Amino acid sequence: MKYLKKFNEELRPQTYMSAARKLDKLGHHDRANALKDWAKETEKKEEMIKWQDRIQDYSPFGTFKMTIKNPEKRSWTGKGDTLTGDFHLDINFDELAFSDEPENGITFFLGLIPSSEDLIYQYMDLCPDYDFGNGFFWGKIFTLKYDLSDDQVKFTKYELWDYDEDMNGKVAFADRASANKFKTLLIQIFSNPQLGYPSGYTDADDLYEKLTNTILAENSFSSDYGFKLEDAADYIRTISPNLLSSTI
Repeated sequence: MKYLKKFNEELRPQTYMSAARKLDKLGHHDRANALKDWAKETEKKEEMIKWQDRIQDYSPFGTFKMTIKNPEKRSWTGKGDTLTGDFHLDINFDELAFSDEPENGITFFLGLIPSSEDLIYQYMDLCPDYDFGNGFFWGKIFTLKYDLSDDQVKFTKYELWDYDEDMNGKVAFADRASANKFKTLLIQIFSNPQLGYPSGYTDADDLYEKLTNTILAENSFSSDYGFKLEDAADYIRTISPNLLSSTI
């Protein structure tokens, strides 16, 4: 009996949506629409809980002032509407992509965690086709590119581009201070084993351990190329913060 659901226990949003589709097929459109609305509200509650968890995990690393622009949303000025606000960053290393094609570089996906509930709704209003999951908006992709010839890892350039302009808009660091703060955090991620930056959904205790396990051990960058994570930090130190921030 302990496995039975309580009569007032909240179901998953997907359960409500499945029931709504069945009611639609039976012609009960009003009931179906009511269930769809409830499913959306339930999903919103779940996302808000995840957002609060993200705030707790990432707030120790400060906020970054970001500007978001929806090029398709026009204001009376004739320019694309924008918002600027303070976000925490979920810097997520794509270990699967790295293991599949290590020659393509070290890639991070940057999740934007709004620092306030009001900022969440401002973002959603600006970008109606938003992708908001696990408590953040996907914002940017950052890749360190290198050459693996001569049995060495030689960094050649970096790339920083929008994750999905159609859904989450054009995204940029709003000022040089935030861009420099991002640069400094990346340096610490590659050089400070005690930083404690979250690793995302992984068995690793933190991102430094995740990078160590994936790059140095599992893909043999340490033994094959004599590579150290500090080498990436040294390259990032050469990047000008002025090139990381931009006007959109």
